[in-house]
Amino acid sequence: MMQAMKGATMPTMTRTAEVKTRTTAQIKADAAAVYARWGISLSDAINIFLAKSIEVGGLPFDMRPETPTFDGLERCAYRPSLDTNGVARLPGDWDDGE
Repeated sequence: MMQAMKGATMPTMTRTAEVKTRTTAQIKADAAAVYARWGISLSDAINIFLAKSIEVGGLPFDMRPETPTFDGLERCAYRPSLDTNGVARLPGDWDDGE
C-alpha cells in the first residue's frame, strides 16, 4: 500500500534496511537543497527514486549521451606538434607501410 507523503508516494511499511553510497560533499549538499525545496529529506528522495525504479523496471529517467558541443569536440581533437615550418611531426612509431 502506498501513502501520500508531501507530494510523493512512499511505502507505509517500516524502513529497516540500509543503503550506503559514496558521493562528494558538494553533490550531497546540492541534492539535499533541491529536495528541501520540495519539503522532503535526501533519504525520502532516495526512497522515491528506488520505488519509482521498481515501478518502471529501470532508471526512472532517460539516459542519453551528452550532446556534443564544439568546445567538447575541440578538447578531444588531435593536435600534432609542428616543426618550425608549421608541418606536423609524425609520431616516432608511425609506420605507413612505405
